[in-house]
Amino acid sequence: MKTQLQKPILLVSVVILSMSCIAKAQQYDTLYNKSIIALTKMGLPSQTIISKIKTSITAFDVSVNGLLDLQSNGVSGDVLNEMIKRNDQFNTQVSNEVNSNNPNVMHKPGIYYYSQSNLKRVDPTVTSTNKSGGFGTHLAQHYTAGIAKDKIRTNLAGNKSHLQIKEEQPTFYFYFKSDENANTDSWFFAAATSPNEFALVLLDEDKDSREMIIGESNAYGRTTGVPNKIKVAFDYVQVSDGIYKVTFKQPLKKGEYCFLYTSITPSRQNNNKVFDFGIQNEP
Repeated sequence: MKTQLQKPILLVSVVILSMSCIAKAQQYDTLYNKSIIALTKMGLPSQTIISKIKTSITAFDVSVNGLLDLQSNGVSGDVLNEMIKRNDQFNTQVSNEVNSNNPNVMHKPGIYYYSQSNLKRVDPTVTSTNKSGGFGTHLAQHYTAGIAKDKIRTNLAGNKSHLQIKEEQPTFYFYFKSDENANTDSWFFAAATSPNEFALVLLDEDKDSREMIIGESNAYGRTTGVPNKIKVAFDYVQVSDGIYKVTFKQPLKKGEYCFLYTSITPSRQNNNKVFDFGIQNEP
C-alpha cells in the first residue's frame, strides 16, 4: 500500500516522464506539406509557422503541383518562400556531401591531394627565420675577397610533413577563386591563376627541420629565388574554370617536398607559408 508521501512523488515522476517524451517528440518533428496545411488551418500566424520550420526537420514538396496545393489550402506566400528556401538549403547540403570528394567541382581555394576517390587538403606550413653562412662559407669569402657565394636558406619546423604519401606519382588539384575573401592561407589562390605560378621544391632534410635555398649573396650583390636545380617538374591541365589537375611524368623519389608561390620568395615578412608533403617510397 502506497503512503501519502509516495503518491506525490509518483505523480511528479509521471509528469517529468511525460514532459521528457513530449520534448523528444518535438525535438525530432519532421514537417511535411500536410503539416504546414494543418498548422495553417489551425489559424497560426505565418511567423509562427516559419519559426517552426526553422527549428524542425523538413521534407517538403515544393514542385509546381506541391505549391499549388499548398496555396489552395491557404498557406501564405511568406510561408511558401520559407519552405522553398529550406528545401534549397537541404538540396545544397546534399549536393555538397555528394561532391565533397569530387575533384572536378570547385572547393575551398588551395591545393588538394587526390587518391582512391578521396580529396585531402594540403595544409600550409610556416617557414621560419632565413639563415646563411656558417664557418666554412665565411672562410671561403674571406680568402676570395667576398667572391664566394653564400647560400640563403629558410627552414620548416619538423623533419617530416603531416601529409605522407605512399604513391610515387601522386595527383594534386589546385583550386583558384579570384573573388575569394582571401585569408592568410588562401590569398595565393586569389592572386594566382594557375599552377604555373607555383614551384615544387625538394627540401633538404635535417634532424629537426627541413630547408630550402631561397637566394645567394656575395660581396658584389644578392639574388633571391629558388634555384632551378631543386625545383621538381610537374604537368598540369585545366579541368574547368579555376580547377587544375597536377600530375608527374616521372616518379618522385623518397623525400620531403613543398609547393610554394613563386611570385614572392618566402621570408619572415611575407609569403612565409608553403604547402608541404612527403613521399615515403623509393621509386
